[in-house]
This record gives sequence, C-alpha cells and structure tokens, in this order.
Amino acid sequence: MNGKTGQKQSDVGLYFINQHRGQWLALGLVLLLLVAAVDYATGFKLRLTVLYLLPLLVLTWVMGRLFGVLLSIVACTSWGYLEAMNGRYMDQPALLYWDWATVVFGFIVMVIALTELRKALDNAHFESRKDSLTGLVNKSGFYQVVSAEIEVCRRYKRTLSIAYIDCDNFKKVNDKLGHHVGDELLRVISKTMLRKLRSSDLPGRLGGDEFAVMLPETNVEACRMVVEMLQQRLMHEMKEHQWPVTFSIGIATFLRMPPSIEDMIRQADKLMYAVKNTSKGAIKQEVFHG
Repeated sequence: MNGKTGQKQSDVGLYFINQHRGQWLALGLVLLLLVAAVDYATGFKLRLTVLYLLPLLVLTWVMGRLFGVLLSIVACTSWGYLEAMNGRYMDQPALLYWDWATVVFGFIVMVIALTELRKALDNAHFESRKDSLTGLVNKSGFYQVVSAEIEVCRRYKRTLSIAYIDCDNFKKVNDKLGHHVGDELLRVISKTMLRKLRSSDLPGRLGGDEFAVMLPETNVEACRMVVEMLQQRLMHEMKEHQWPVTFSIGIATFLRMPPSIEDMIRQADKLMYAVKNTSKGAIKQEVFHG
C-alpha cells in the first residue's frame, strides 16, 4: 500500500469516527472545569483526584495519546501544587512527590490503554466498511460518508457531485480470461482511482463492476475535468493489460442537495445507464438545482 492510499483510508476512518469531535471536546473540557470547581469550592479537603480521570479520558479519546499524556502531567502537577499550597504536605514533603508520581503514572497508563482501545475500534470500524477485494470503501461506507457530506453541503450551500462508473464488457473478461483476471482488473481500477483522484474525493465500490466517486465542493467544469482525466487513465491501464474494457460514467452535480443519498445515487445511475445504452465508454453530466 502506498502512502497516498494509506492516507486516503486514514482520512475515511476519521470521517466516520470524528463527526461529533467538537461536541466531545466541549464535554470533556466542561467536565474537567466542573471537577476543578468542586475541588476548589471544597477547599481541596475532599479527595477528588480520581474524578479528574473521567474528563481526562474523554479528552484523550477525542484528541489522542500525546494530548492525554500532557494533560495528565499538567493536571496532576496543578493538583499537587494546590495541595502543597493548602498545607496538606507541610510535615511530609516527600509524600507529595510520591502521590504525584503514582497518580501521574496511573493516569498515563489509563491514557495509553484507552488510546490502544480507540485504535483497535477505529480499525475495526473502518474494516467493516472496506471492500475486501479492492480496498475501497464498500457500499455501506460510501453511503455513510456521502450522507454526512450531504448534510454539510446543505448547511453551507455547497456543491456536491457523484460520478457513477460502470465497466463495459467486464463480463466478457470474466468469461474468457477467468474470474481471477476479473478480480485483478477491479484491483487495478481501485489503485488507479486512489492514485489519480484528489485527496478530497472519495472512491467506493458499490458492488460487482460498479464504482462511484464523491467529488465535494467542485464546480461543474472542474468536476467534468477530474472525471475525464480519471477515465483516460483507466483506459490507459486497460490497454496496458490488453483488457477490452471501457467505462460508462454518469455525473450528477447537485447545486442544491436532494432529500437523501438514494435520490443522489439514482440520478447518477440513470445518467450512467443513458451512456451505457447508447455509445458506451462516454461521460454524461447533468446539473440538478433542487
């Protein structure tokens, strides 16, 4: 897997997981300030050290391991300083360092354990939405990402395009050359998409020999240009491998978002079939104003 492919997959995983990152960050900070306020209000007479762990773990889950470790050190150092200023360790200063070290150690262990759990869950979450043959997002993953993007575009009045791509004569390749060659052809398509599309675009395999690409914040002309360049590159790869395959593509560009992703995909699919039922190997684009 090349670096760009890995980056695209990482971006997709973040897209899935962090849709509500801001809300969780706010919640963690509020909880942290709330515990600190209670600690201050009681004059540091109550042992509230463990209560700091909950907001710390929330913030670690959202912001990552380094942030969690640094916040643990800062929180425990602040707590130790205030305890010392309150006179709790006046007769046993060495105990202050012991308490500080044990609490920091415990917090950091929890932070590391939590970030490892987060990493495992992120990987499992993405794997469940990845097509096992091509490495692209599958239909479920593609629909989830596009649905989220539709809401963003609806809120900020942005443009969103979907390119629906079908492989012409793919069945002939399977029948004449075997399914192993058909599988390799699909993998070549996915690798080409990941290499040639922009980092903001999302390619996905919807099933069989049908693919789709989400192109956000792209005007009509730029969208057409990106898809034409992709088609040319795909055709070059087919000729290199001597596969008799062309690509029928329908592009639906939405200036105003439709009610659902199903409506969006349906329009792009209709445009693709309009090409497939006439010339094949061409591109048909239509702009929808709502």
